[in-house]
Amino acid sequence: MFDTPHPDPAATVPAPAAPGTLRWLAVAAGVALAAGVARHLLFRAVERKAFVTRTDETSTGTPVPWSSMPVRHTTFASGDRELHARFVPAARHDAPALMVCHGDNETLADWLPVQALLAESGIASFVFDYSGYGRSSGRPSVRHLRQDAMTAYRQFVAAAPAASRRVVLGHSLGSGILLDVARHFAPQPDGYVIAAGFSSARRAAVQTGRVPAWAAWLLPDPWNNAARASRLERPLLVVHSRADAVFAHVHAERVAAAARHLHQLVMHDAMPHGAAIEPDHIAAFWSPIVRYVHELDTLPQHETGARVEVVEAGGECSQGRNPLENPHKNSDPMRVPGKQ
Repeated sequence: MFDTPHPDPAATVPAPAAPGTLRWLAVAAGVALAAGVARHLLFRAVERKAFVTRTDETSTGTPVPWSSMPVRHTTFASGDRELHARFVPAARHDAPALMVCHGDNETLADWLPVQALLAESGIASFVFDYSGYGRSSGRPSVRHLRQDAMTAYRQFVAAAPAASRRVVLGHSLGSGILLDVARHFAPQPDGYVIAAGFSSARRAAVQTGRVPAWAAWLLPDPWNNAARASRLERPLLVVHSRADAVFAHVHAERVAAAARHLHQLVMHDAMPHGAAIEPDHIAAFWSPIVRYVHELDTLPQHETGARVEVVEAGGECSQGRNPLENPHKNSDPMRVPGKQ
């Protein structure tokens, strides 16, 4: 037998790091820690000012205009908070059903005419108020809104157990809330709609002037809609307006370009940001959404960028320039509108 040679202990001991290297490592760690703290503080500061809540003084006994269908008001717990919702059924018990994650500075009262229109169009609908909105208790935060949407979806499924298909829509702020939790919905809805949404919370914060462009890199991006649209496993309809003064139409183009299963990008030509709930625009704005919900099972699915519909001011549809060919052309995503 041969003796196993023993390694020289001196040869296996690493050389001590040079003092300069240790100092640089300490500085790098300190900078990383400071950046992390700064990101957290900036996020909390922006979050506190991000939400515009409004109470809802409308009586729950207020009839739904133009609809003879019964209205079901409900409350449910979301964590330690109590949320309010309204379910308006359609005439058929197996009618398709739509859940709405509404926008900022909105309540159930704003969505009453929309729910009436949907009921008359043969679509049941479920709208709820987030924490701190309308009659719902608590305060809004990214974490609370995430929990609210998950809990509301379970209530929606229970409210329409026989629905032939279920679709979930996020409007404005609600687009981020919806896509944040979409992958966790069970069962998965049959389709998604993003209406007047944004491509990312960070870009939206810069565009609306809440965060200066130079500080954008510090801000976490809790609602990156474009990234999350790329992971959806169901068809996505994107509806926006070229005249949207809150979120420029390039936001919708980015979401549509990123979507794995884009059904269609509908670009209205001359409607304001809140067209979805404004009486003068409701019918025209919702027309492609109603069509999508009813025909979801029969329409062929399209590859990204394959179908873009431009709705002109008078309501006529035409095939316009395909913005998905280059959604970044002639646009500065971090430029605040009106500023050079």
